[in-house]
Amino acid sequence: MSETTIEAGVQASTVKTEVRGNVLLIGLNRPNKKNALTGEMFEALAEAYKRYDSDDSLRCAVLYGEGGVYCAGADLTQLKELVEGGGLVYGEGEYDPFGLEGARLSKPLIAAVHGMCFAGGLELALAGEFIVAAEGTLFGQPEVLRGVFAFGGGAARWAESVGYANAQRYLLTGHHLDAKEAYRIGLVQEVVPAEKLFDRALQLADEIAAAAPMGVRHSLTVSRRAAEAGLRAAFDIVPQLRAEVVGTSDAAEGVASFKERRAGVYTGR
Repeated sequence: MSETTIEAGVQASTVKTEVRGNVLLIGLNRPNKKNALTGEMFEALAEAYKRYDSDDSLRCAVLYGEGGVYCAGADLTQLKELVEGGGLVYGEGEYDPFGLEGARLSKPLIAAVHGMCFAGGLELALAGEFIVAAEGTLFGQPEVLRGVFAFGGGAARWAESVGYANAQRYLLTGHHLDAKEAYRIGLVQEVVPAEKLFDRALQLADEIAAAAPMGVRHSLTVSRRAAEAGLRAAFDIVPQLRAEVVGTSDAAEGVASFKERRAGVYTGR
């Protein structure tokens, strides 16, 4: 990533943020340690996520890693202290980067990964909407080889992404897989040459940001409900969300832009 402007209020030593149009870039910034995650980084990520979710001008986010790799996972030298000290416990209004408790992003996040995407770093990516990977990236969930398990959501989200048996193939062995295999089984949604990773992720984020914000949020709400609680639970919330969106100015703009054969210009209202 280049020309990164570090935003005020985010811990610049470990996480960078930059606004490009309606997109927030969130960069893991501990490259000399392969962006191994620390308590400071989780705090900074939570702060960045809160800022993103509360700013109506930001409509999509991209999570990436500075340096030669995206993320090698949690810093194991700090993990015990972090867990026992409550560093991964989030209350109401606090944003858990793993999306397990506390507040959750209501807007989409794309993960752009390269080099290594392991353990907690992979779980951060899986907590987003989808993953774009550079060719040659290695993936792994090796927690069982380190005496723990994928408690940042990986033990559940792998099965959601790739199916039960494919998930167990890697969760229970800790084996690595390459980007080609990760794409084949559905762990990642697109693989691109390394030099095109950032541009492709930003292009997709821009396309999402250009869509109607309420439509995007409601799509996420229904999709997540279906994944987490089943189809019936998702169907049950559709009538209310449908009523909220059909009378908006954005819905009217969608019809007008269709008739006029142009791209819609959406305000979120």
